[in-house]
Amino acid sequence: MEKNPFFPLLELDLKESIKAAGGIAEKELIVQGEVQACAIMRGALQEALFKTLPKETSSRVHFDKLLTGIKEEAGGGGGGGGAGSNGIICQFHDGTEAGPFDLVVGCDGINSSVKEFINTGTITKGGRKESTLYSGIRIQYAVQDGKNDHDNNQDGSELVQYFGDAAYSLVGTYGAGEGKKPTKGAFLIFKDPDWNGPFKKKGVVNAQKIAENADWTQDVESVGSLMYNRIKECQVPDIQVGEIVQNADRFFELGVYFHNPLSLSGWSREVGGSGKRFVVLAGDAAHAMPPFLGQGSNQAIQDAYCLATKIFEHNANVAAAELEPTIRKESEQRSKSLKTLLKEYETTRWFPTAGITFKSAFLGYLETGEKGFLSMFRDSFFFVAGKIFDDHVVAVLPSSKEYSFLFSLFCTSNVNKSSIKYFLLAKIPSFCS
Repeated sequence: MEKNPFFPLLELDLKESIKAAGGIAEKELIVQGEVQACAIMRGALQEALFKTLPKETSSRVHFDKLLTGIKEEAGGGGGGGGAGSNGIICQFHDGTEAGPFDLVVGCDGINSSVKEFINTGTITKGGRKESTLYSGIRIQYAVQDGKNDHDNNQDGSELVQYFGDAAYSLVGTYGAGEGKKPTKGAFLIFKDPDWNGPFKKKGVVNAQKIAENADWTQDVESVGSLMYNRIKECQVPDIQVGEIVQNADRFFELGVYFHNPLSLSGWSREVGGSGKRFVVLAGDAAHAMPPFLGQGSNQAIQDAYCLATKIFEHNANVAAAELEPTIRKESEQRSKSLKTLLKEYETTRWFPTAGITFKSAFLGYLETGEKGFLSMFRDSFFFVAGKIFDDHVVAVLPSSKEYSFLFSLFCTSNVNKSSIKYFLLAKIPSFCS
């Protein structure tokens, strides 16, 4: 029997981890014994979230809008603002305007127009890109859509991560939306051969930085062949990856950039002349981070919760101020201004997001360990981590070429699956052969 050249470094059982956490995490995330989690394409997730909005809210959602200006609206003095102001007006590239608003929340991602306004007080045509640092790490995506009853025909999903030399891959099946066949995705994360981290290699003349591709521009032809060749060069097993790459319907490529988490301007700004109204940031607009910990969306959701808490507190203060004079005076003395509340939101969220940014950068370099010592160090690191931190580590060598035992994360259309586990595979080092 042929010896399997790969072995699992660790296995993380999500269900057991949630049980260990206990409390509200266990109550909300495990329902009738099943873990409530799923793997889903970002477009399908956005569509699903949009469908849950109340009609009075969804009817006010506008697509394909590019913010080009923020200004105060003169006249009226209504809405609780200062004299001569009705609030904030948002201007768009097509000449339309929206408002007035009491608060504008910028969730417009990297190269945020709202962030530019906070930093400079204006929005330039086409947007002004903030200062970033190329990490020297690239990501290529291959996406294979399900087209018939035989394509990707399963009610669950496995995500499998393989380590290679200066690279690793992640393969998974993702829900594509109601009534649609699941989608397969293969991702290759590797070190740019012309760069040592953020530094161009000595002697390399025409080293190019791969664009961050914030708009997720598709590439159908060139990335596919390069991606497959890179898989072979880095000795990443193509058992699952190769098939998806060869049958993919579309490809994406992006370079990973580091965004400075420090900002002298902060996350919010008062719009002059608007009657003490503000703009504020959330999500990637506030703290874009490398993708290696998969925390972008998670942190954005936590931003939203924290910010909403501060807004509710402000609204309660405003309601109290409308009471009889004696109560109003006491309430005003106790209450915090909106500016103070927004600063508290920033302070609360900055420390965890900055920490995750640095940890994610470290993990990116660790997981794309160079051939030789660095790769062996990486494999040993995860193997030891698995031994120390998890009771479910699989330390035995598989007896056949069965690679479908990594990262059992569900799901496609059915979301009531459990036993979510995460495995890392690596080549067997010489001392284990």
